[in-house]
Amino acid sequence: MNNPEKSFDLLSLGEVLLRLSPPDNERLVKGDMLRKQVGGAELNVVSGVSLLGLRTGIISKLPANDIGVFAKNRIRFCGVSDDYLVYDESPDARLGIYYYENGAYPRKPGVVYDRKNSSINNISLDDFNDSLFSSTRCFHTSGITLALSPQCRSTGIEMIRRFKEAGALISFDVNFRGNLWTGDEARDRERDQSP
Repeated sequence: MNNPEKSFDLLSLGEVLLRLSPPDNERLVKGDMLRKQVGGAELNVVSGVSLLGLRTGIISKLPANDIGVFAKNRIRFCGVSDDYLVYDESPDARLGIYYYENGAYPRKPGVVYDRKNSSINNISLDDFNDSLFSSTRCFHTSGITLALSPQCRSTGIEMIRRFKEAGALISFDVNFRGNLWTGDEARDRERDQSP
């Protein structure tokens, strides 16, 4: 997949989330401690591909505060480029959060999301230079990103179109989340994602 004409093998658009988890197999409703990490479906994809020795980057919007700096540093630690991270300077800028507890047989893992009004919800094509679209061999995003907000959806769909026009291979993970939209909404909107 390496190509000397492109800066990246894979770029991905998606929400970077702060993951807070109790240690070991402790329940969220018990204990006092939470461990912090970063995650998100699209970040997980580029982090994994980076481990294969390919050049990857994440396209996202982070709050311009200490939590945003923590997320940026963890992204870099995973070998993922932060060239296309943009920062939300608004006073109420925030990073989406998810609380995750490990499962311990027979209990399944549990997740609680707190991502409403996170900074990525106002991401826009105006945040980026047009050179972005010719910088990669492959562009990835998911149904999660399209479901976050109308602004994310329109930005994501337009990015798909522009990356495709620039010759990038398009990777799209439906990744349906019932807590973000209904099955009918997902079906109708995800049909729109293919320009």
